[in-house]
Amino acid sequence: MKREPVELTLGFLGGEKKVTVDVAPDDAPHWDLTTKFTQVGGEHDRMDAIAKVTGRAKYAFDVNLPGLRFGVLARSPHPRGKLAALDLSAVAAMPGVRAAIPLKEIGHQVRFVGDPIAAIAADSLDQAKDALARIDARYELEATAPIDLREAEGAPALDAAGNVTSPWPEKGKDEVDAALAQSAHVAEGTWSVEVQTHSSLESHGAVSRWNDDGSVDVWCSTQATFGIRQGLAEAAGVPVDKLRVHAEFVGGGFGSKFVPGTEALASVLLAREAKAPVKLMLDRYEEHTCAGNRPSALMRIRAGVDANGKLAAWDWQSFGGPGFSGSGGRATHVRSWLGAAKSRTEHVDLVTFTDAGRPMRAPGWPQGNFAAEGMLDELAQKAGIDPLAFRLLNDGDELRQHEWKLGGERFGWKERVNPSPGSPRDGESPRILRGAGCAAATWGAMGGAGNNVLCRIHQDGTIEAKNGAQDIGSGMKTVLAILIAEELGVSPSRVTVTMGHTTDPVGPASGGSTTTPSLAPTARHAAHLAKQELCERVAGKLGVEAANVRFEAGKVIAGDRTLPFDEACRAIGPNPIEATGRRFRNGAGYKDSVSGCQFASVDVDTATGFVRVTKMLAVQDCGLVIAKKLAESQVLGAMIQGISYALHEQRVMDRRNGRMLNGDLSWYKVAGPRDVPEIEAILVSVANGKNNAGAAGLGEPPSVAAPAAVANAVSNAIGVRMRSLPITPDKVLAALASRRASKTEGR
Repeated sequence: MKREPVELTLGFLGGEKKVTVDVAPDDAPHWDLTTKFTQVGGEHDRMDAIAKVTGRAKYAFDVNLPGLRFGVLARSPHPRGKLAALDLSAVAAMPGVRAAIPLKEIGHQVRFVGDPIAAIAADSLDQAKDALARIDARYELEATAPIDLREAEGAPALDAAGNVTSPWPEKGKDEVDAALAQSAHVAEGTWSVEVQTHSSLESHGAVSRWNDDGSVDVWCSTQATFGIRQGLAEAAGVPVDKLRVHAEFVGGGFGSKFVPGTEALASVLLAREAKAPVKLMLDRYEEHTCAGNRPSALMRIRAGVDANGKLAAWDWQSFGGPGFSGSGGRATHVRSWLGAAKSRTEHVDLVTFTDAGRPMRAPGWPQGNFAAEGMLDELAQKAGIDPLAFRLLNDGDELRQHEWKLGGERFGWKERVNPSPGSPRDGESPRILRGAGCAAATWGAMGGAGNNVLCRIHQDGTIEAKNGAQDIGSGMKTVLAILIAEELGVSPSRVTVTMGHTTDPVGPASGGSTTTPSLAPTARHAAHLAKQELCERVAGKLGVEAANVRFEAGKVIAGDRTLPFDEACRAIGPNPIEATGRRFRNGAGYKDSVSGCQFASVDVDTATGFVRVTKMLAVQDCGLVIAKKLAESQVLGAMIQGISYALHEQRVMDRRNGRMLNGDLSWYKVAGPRDVPEIEAILVSVANGKNNAGAAGLGEPPSVAAPAAVANAVSNAIGVRMRSLPITPDKVLAALASRRASKTEGR
């Protein structure tokens, strides 16, 4: 389809630009900075809030069907070896057992403790668990099974402090070495992060039912209804149109629920074997150990700046620990820092015999950005430049320049940053050291085509919208209602949105910050088409041209006639207006990514090593702000998750047997209410022109900056660069002891 050039006012307030954008002629007119809104950007409550807080919202775990059986998975107790024998005959004879099926063939590898080998369904969950003990499984074990990436084959040589001491790679080295040699200030170091589990409140699982006509219904906790449908249909050997996935409410996923895991597939296969519906939900230990994770990483950086403090050289080498396969996102960082600097990057994934990594909120970026932002602080210190001033000097992103200045002033950077790292403030107790840190964020979050939304207007003035994608908690139902209401000039309360059923129009997976920018313009296009049809009907009834009909404030205005929306809809008749919107491909627009920055201040107790975050502030753009409360909630949640990653979360493994030692929420520490500081999110509304709604994603970007900002604040407070996450009290005390020892040696 030929696209037409349209001039739009894009950018942000104070940074407006006239940009010519090619748009599809059948699309809804693009919104820009000149558009006046009545609903978009408002303080709307989420549509499903009452259903969630009252328990009316039904998750996969809540689905109970007549004749329901309960499934469990049998798992390998060994991290590495081959399945030598598997006998399920004793299991099948146990009371209450309805099905027992193998999941791994004899002779195939087991790759981590928890690798599934069989599945059982029984009348009760207790009976199914009891049956696990009757499985006869034998293994041929391998001699070695590296559990930590530092022990993996190909791991770099490390010194006692954990620094990489292996020679730098030769490829591309000369150019970077020359730039480092010419730099006025050079820094080098190794950073490390531990494995973080997703810790979704709703565990992975599914309820499956085979119907008399050969079709299958699956109620699943998933981030990808249509992807899960495809995967399960192929694995079960049924046509895709015979398998329906339902996920109307999902209790979080953070990237771990894109694939049809063994638990969902086993539920389908057990239900067929048992000739009854089967529910199979992972328990909390399985959720921590068998459902993916954010991989660990080692990151080694050499970098230099010129005499003016401009970045001149950047040499990056990283090693990822994604478990037995996959990557889950290699360590990376905000590239716009590099500018004209001579740079080189290399990444290697190292195989360990642990559960495979999966994407987790901004895959790879929190790991890499923690190291990169720490290095920027080190370079700033060597150059004698304030950390925020150093970023303003080097950041080539026009929008983030605005955000740095806005955030620094609102946060009170000059008053909070410690000008003498490691020293108490004047008049304060030397026991408590205070400091501040900052970090940048970026993410490509513009969505894409291939989605549809159905909009239906009834003669009583009620409006329906349907899409088969899932709302994993971000508030997509509310977002779509706001957009449709804006287009039709009514309140969002008129709009009922249904999501999470593959019987409805196709939608994207919920991840990568792509759901909103994929569905928002699609929903608006659907409402635009429905509005055009309603205009025609009202115009015919009133004897005016359809082009002269407009919608605003709950009214339909046609020439000198004004009708309440309800009355205008009577022209529809008993058959509702139906329109299916489509998502057109992205245009050039203002920019292809979103930008942001964050600031954190901390108090560090030098006697206990305890770190308390006292304030955090984020400045974040997300395209045109559609639902302000929901957008702020996304940013605040990412910041709290970042505090958790920076200070608390780590998977602790027994390196002898490959078992996780803290596989529940009692021992796997995540940030709670007492860990949340004074916290604020400033949203910068940006008209990007990429799609008709100016929408961009928001789930990932604020996750990129938060851990780095907290870590830099701790380093600023105690005067020692913290290069390992999480920053636990023992690490703080060791850093302080090292600093005292170096001072003593220097006397």
